[in-house]
Amino acid sequence: MRRPRVKIDGEGFYHVVSRIAGKRFLIDEGEKKILLGRIRAAAAFSGVEVYTYAIMSNHFHLLVRVPRKKEVSDKDLEQRLLALYGPSKFNKIQEKWAGWTRRHMERRVKDEKVRMRKRMFDLSQFCKTFKEAYTQDYNKRHGNTGSIWEGRFKSVLLEGSFRALATVAGYVHLNPVRAAVVERPEEAKWTGYGAGCQGDAKARAGLQGLVARAYGAKAPDTTWERARAVCADAIGGKLPFPAGAPTPAGGDDVVETDARGRPIRAGSLKALLSKKSAGFVQGLALGGESFLRRVAGSLPKRVRRRAVTLFDRCAFLGLASAAGVREVS
Repeated sequence: MRRPRVKIDGEGFYHVVSRIAGKRFLIDEGEKKILLGRIRAAAAFSGVEVYTYAIMSNHFHLLVRVPRKKEVSDKDLEQRLLALYGPSKFNKIQEKWAGWTRRHMERRVKDEKVRMRKRMFDLSQFCKTFKEAYTQDYNKRHGNTGSIWEGRFKSVLLEGSFRALATVAGYVHLNPVRAAVVERPEEAKWTGYGAGCQGDAKARAGLQGLVARAYGAKAPDTTWERARAVCADAIGGKLPFPAGAPTPAGGDDVVETDARGRPIRAGSLKALLSKKSAGFVQGLALGGESFLRRVAGSLPKRVRRRAVTLFDRCAFLGLASAAGVREVS
């Protein structure tokens, strides 16, 4: 039975991963540019904040913030639709609504606006929006049919803490290095960090937002230079800690343990981040133990069994990953 997805009401932080079906390498340089454009357009429409990303040839990673739901005015809705669809399709939507209004069918206009607003501030709707749009684009260009994606996307709920966000960002930015695509993270054109280092303003804004959130500051007050330094430290396994934050015992040395607390291997955080880790992509949630217990306690009864006790204690700077939770009949 498939693993349940964990989403929370209100503000949430997520690591999202989705792969191409059949382990095919379909996303070349041109396709990566198109996919990133679709992701950013869906984010502008839905209100989801993309902190950073890594787009590979057969999968992608996103680190996102989903804000609390809020009221969206008609003017704001129009601006979001323009960002999502572009001028041509947006104008057709406007013409359709105007035609309905002339025929005294205002109720249809209102109902469609309600449906569109329901697609906002939601992780699943955000991913559905850009994945479906990209699939349609891809199929038209390549004469393909059907979905190119391997089932549902995977998502890990993250604690909105400095440790969780910065560590996962470091893991995401090291994807091209682990895959031997580049030697250094700043050379990676299709990650938020690499693109930011190469001058991409939107990639820089995302990372500035991440660092501002981690430090409890305002995004405009967080410069790119500061964000870049924090990301570089995260990639190198030397995370700076905000004032007052507890530092892990043993400095940079961490011990990875299994669900029963038995040591698996020891080494630096940098060494652990340089390898694939199921804790970042397979678990339900990632964060401190108190955070995981709150998440486990909020799960529906059908998935709550053993959720409180089974943690993958991967000890990444005090982080743990909820593991072993499956739907039960």
